[in-house]
Amino acid sequence: MIREIDAKYWDATSTYGYGGPLVDDTVTTDELDIMLKGLQDFLYEEGCVSLFMRLHPIINKERERPPAIGKIIKHGLTVASDLTKSEEEYWQETQNQHRRGIKKAMKMDVTTKVEALDEENAKIFSKIYEETMANVGATDYYFFDDNYYYNLSKNLQGRLLLITAYQEDKPIASSLYTACEESGIMQYHLGGTLDDYRKLQPAKLITHVARDWGRENNYKLLHLGGGLGASLDSLYKYKKGFSSPSEEFDFKTYRLIVNPEKYAELVAKVGLSEEDLNSDFFPLYRKKAALASEDEANRPA
Repeated sequence: MIREIDAKYWDATSTYGYGGPLVDDTVTTDELDIMLKGLQDFLYEEGCVSLFMRLHPIINKERERPPAIGKIIKHGLTVASDLTKSEEEYWQETQNQHRRGIKKAMKMDVTTKVEALDEENAKIFSKIYEETMANVGATDYYFFDDNYYYNLSKNLQGRLLLITAYQEDKPIASSLYTACEESGIMQYHLGGTLDDYRKLQPAKLITHVARDWGRENNYKLLHLGGGLGASLDSLYKYKKGFSSPSEEFDFKTYRLIVNPEKYAELVAKVGLSEEDLNSDFFPLYRKKAALASEDEANRPA
């Protein structure tokens, strides 16, 4: 996504989530350096100051040495459930507290529906998700209008899975997943639970159903992501509880200062403290604006 700085200069950032670039396994690190240098030269001529990309924890290839162009930062771990195991195996690996939650939801007659995302059920999901974000005090960055979901359903047909939990025909929780047959990876995207029904723990049942669906449809991994800011917090522990021992992956970001002189000039104009200058926020010249607007677009997923 291109973001304007002034009439001449701009910078670019990847969308929130786990992106790329994806590099063929036959490409050597030396060859990758040549391509990245070509990219840097092209972006420089076009007026780009910096480039920020979130790397995919599973697909992005580990290399013997990092590329010489740009910088890769490791932020923390993400977790995934191995779907090649039997139902009995991953049930045994599920944390006791999560197993009790799943059983409680079933006992309280919570049912689930697995379907493709469309305009009709997107409205149901949106209502649940927005209430959840409001209850946790999420910033505007985490809210989406209806067009976002409609565009997802239109442009990612056959790649999206919606799992909604009901009690007495009332939708009480819902989660959205991407599913890619080519890679064998299911990915948790967004989800929420109505506050009045949290005690029924429908979200745990939804994750359990997602694992079953993935295993039955020959997927390899259900990637749940990590904690806030890729930290090993309570959210990370919650996700890890669905598969212990979990498959764990490093979440990294790639940063490229395309125009060092302009970058330094922009940072100097902002007037950051010593602490801010030593932070891993990127690009640094956007740090104050991001904090002021509580925009977390350039923070680790």
